[in-house]
Amino acid sequence: MMRVGFYHSCFMNWELEKTFKWAKENDFYGIELHGGPRYKHINWKELADGKNTSEILSLQEKYEMPVIDIMFGAIPFLSPDPDKRQEALEYIDMLLRAAKNIGVPVVSTFTGRDPMKTIEENLDTFEQVFPAVAEKAEKYGVKLAFENCPMYEFWPPVYNIAVSPFLWNELFTRVPSSALGLNIDPSHLVWQKIDYVQAVHDFKEQIILAQAKDTEVLPNVLRNEGMLTMKWWRHRIPGQGDVNWNKFITALHEAGYDHVLSIEHEDPIWEGTDEKVQKGLLHAKKHLEQFI
Repeated sequence: MMRVGFYHSCFMNWELEKTFKWAKENDFYGIELHGGPRYKHINWKELADGKNTSEILSLQEKYEMPVIDIMFGAIPFLSPDPDKRQEALEYIDMLLRAAKNIGVPVVSTFTGRDPMKTIEENLDTFEQVFPAVAEKAEKYGVKLAFENCPMYEFWPPVYNIAVSPFLWNELFTRVPSSALGLNIDPSHLVWQKIDYVQAVHDFKEQIILAQAKDTEVLPNVLRNEGMLTMKWWRHRIPGQGDVNWNKFITALHEAGYDHVLSIEHEDPIWEGTDEKVQKGLLHAKKHLEQFI
């Protein structure tokens, strides 16, 4: 049965138990944990080494709240610097081992990107780099899901090429592994003018996790600034942007997806204080539950 959870990057200052407690009190099911160094309340290296795993394991049991995913995108897998590529392999190995040790079935990330190369050249590098990553995921029995955020509003564009159905097909064809899949987020497809409903149908076998974030297109900004500023859209909570959540969730149902729909809160209207973030998450949850 599909249920609603959230990605905890909006509560980066909260200690872990506070996050679990709030999630339980507000009837969420499942948490995506941020796997990067910005979150100071988890030592991923210790977890990867099998140390101090009892806290997260006991919190999941105490609050009946599974950790559904560990998410960290900014890993330089395709960097032109071989040392950074090696660091990337070590970091993803750490997250995969940590996931295995605390019973988390999925780690989500980006592919990385070399901004000095074309997309085609980056695909060639991906084909060289990711067999070893897929082998690690297979070895540990953990799925590796590509989140499809382009991060084009940042410069240089070093983060991701797993941004469209065309490129997903290239990635999964070039590195065919049952351990690789998608953490699909329709918000990034809306502003690219990609049919997110058809994308669910076309990649139903690869969807491991589904995130819930919305995008609001700003026509007045688009008319004045054009597309290249990347300021003509903004992320919103589900129900306050342009994603048709009825159609997206219906497509997930039809595709046989019965896992967590995880809210990723990056809405500038509902941030600034913990209270506003909490209200934003609850508004989003209420909207999504109409359809699931």
